[in-house]
Amino acid sequence: MTEIKGKIALVTGGSQGIGRAIALALAEAGCRVMVNCAHNSANAERVAAEIRDKGGLADPLLCDVSDEKAVEAMFDSLEPQGGAEILINNARLDPWLRRPGMSEGEWFDRVMAVNLKGAFLCSEAFFRRAKSRKWGRIVNIASVRSFRPAEPNMIAYGVSKLGMHALTRAYAHNGAPFGITANTICPGMVITENIGKRLTPEKYAEESAAIPLGRGATSEEIADAVMFPIRNGYVTGETININGGMYYAP
Repeated sequence: MTEIKGKIALVTGGSQGIGRAIALALAEAGCRVMVNCAHNSANAERVAAEIRDKGGLADPLLCDVSDEKAVEAMFDSLEPQGGAEILINNARLDPWLRRPGMSEGEWFDRVMAVNLKGAFLCSEAFFRRAKSRKWGRIVNIASVRSFRPAEPNMIAYGVSKLGMHALTRAYAHNGAPFGITANTICPGMVITENIGKRLTPEKYAEESAAIPLGRGATSEEIADAVMFPIRNGYVTGETININGGMYYAP
């Protein structure tokens, strides 16, 4: 098991929900955490401040991960401090919060730009810099939706999350000679602070009834799964399903 205390960890989409829980878990393990968000710097600062209040090290980092130049600048900014050593590709567009008026094509392009292209751009920027350090961890946050047939409003999301498995395999293969591992975490339904914006109580009850364990996960349970392939350097190219049994359920 690898000691990760003192390493710099970048969590994209780290200002709320699963990203926040992952950032807190990394900080508790002794990492210096970069809390990324695209727009709401106040939320990112709140998470960073929460970590600092507990004695950890954290800074907010504003960057739209779909913007290639901005991604390069973000990773360049970390090099004087030693460079990012752990990358959590968690940033995504919430499929339940699509803006009215967007065409199907516009929505598909935007979801791919953030969820998949953003993960690629960050992974590529990370990989090029981590090779010389001979150590690195990439964890892609996908979804059980990458395995299950999607209803119409979830098609773009499911396709974007399925693509992250290909990223994982590519960076696991190409990263192995340099001590860089890449793995995928696939959560099912997760109870975050925004669950009420997505699901009515009736819809939540319906979704929970379809899960063998009868409930959604906490963000902390997902963060716990993320920490395993970060600490264990012999796990690479793998998918960790954490979904209460949704994957095997009929």
